[in-house]
Amino acid sequence: MKQYISAAIFLVLFMNANIALSQSRSFTGKPIYEILTKRAGITIGTTTVELFPNIAPHHVSNFDSLVSFQYFDTTAFHRVIPGFMIQGGDPNSRHLPRSTWGNGDPSQPTVPAEFTAAKHVRGALSAARDTSINSANSQFFICVAPAAWLNGQYSVYGRVISGINIVDTIVSAPRDSVDNPYQKIEMFVTYIGSNDTVPNAPLLNLPVSGSASASSARALKWFAESDGIIYHVEVSTDSLFSTFYRSVDVGTNAYTVTGLTAATKYYWRVKTNNGGHNSGYSSVWNFYVSGVGIQENTAVTNSNISPNPSSGLFTFSNVEKENVIEIFDITGKSILKTSAQNTSCTIDLTNKAKGLYFYSIRSKNRKVQQGKIILQ
Repeated sequence: MKQYISAAIFLVLFMNANIALSQSRSFTGKPIYEILTKRAGITIGTTTVELFPNIAPHHVSNFDSLVSFQYFDTTAFHRVIPGFMIQGGDPNSRHLPRSTWGNGDPSQPTVPAEFTAAKHVRGALSAARDTSINSANSQFFICVAPAAWLNGQYSVYGRVISGINIVDTIVSAPRDSVDNPYQKIEMFVTYIGSNDTVPNAPLLNLPVSGSASASSARALKWFAESDGIIYHVEVSTDSLFSTFYRSVDVGTNAYTVTGLTAATKYYWRVKTNNGGHNSGYSSVWNFYVSGVGIQENTAVTNSNISPNPSSGLFTFSNVEKENVIEIFDITGKSILKTSAQNTSCTIDLTNKAKGLYFYSIRSKNRKVQQGKIILQ
């Protein structure tokens, strides 16, 4: 990507761009902004975005300080590519010739890269830059579709929370050979408040706590939180996590831990980062790496499953209506998922291969029961 982010402030209006950087407010959560867009003086609509100071504090501080000086007002979305993104924020697009739009102002201070596990998904707001990873300044882009090739290469620092349809309208604007809309699309950016929500700790999913496998790699999975941007995963051979085998951030609700040692018990936990705050940790689960084969370790459950073993029909009793019952094979693949209609629920696995399976029972109040069933 060439200089897709850059820009400078007119010195007559703002004196010096360094002053703007000192004007950023302190954040109690995720700052929220409205981006009003106009074409030929006619309002297109408003897009609302929230930024992630808990993930990319330097970029958020820079954006906020520029908003405080109305820096973005009357600048253009000067580059629109359907199926990819819209880009704007270059001060050249106020009054300078169109041929300069996107080139930016080299006198403006730059922001150091903040590459994280946050993903370039639809609605992601990210910092444009040139070939230098630390060259971002005022220009930003909003993805209209996932752009995985940008992950870890550009600094995601916000997302659209409403008005993505306006972004879709902008990206579809008739444009020239360099993707600049024929009619200028101006923006006006206003700070409107803060999202101070603290996210929930995620519910762990797989592998079943207490289960064992001879594999030296294990896929850890948990249920995604609706506002989760990054998840921090910790794996340890110590239940108190005084040392770490792995301590990583990921942008999805799964992580594969590799290089596991045989005859070793591992503990793991996860917490959610929603861009403004971290959750507490999830419950701690464990798995065992055996020498060979699948062992019989499983978590204790409060439900009754009968018969177990069975030739195919298993009845779960002492469950609650609308509990979610999910069955997994030994690789962790979900093979059946259903909701209990009353306090007893029968599942049919007669068409499945004989062997060991695991189940998970999840209630509305986020409690999880687990265990094993044997199909013979």
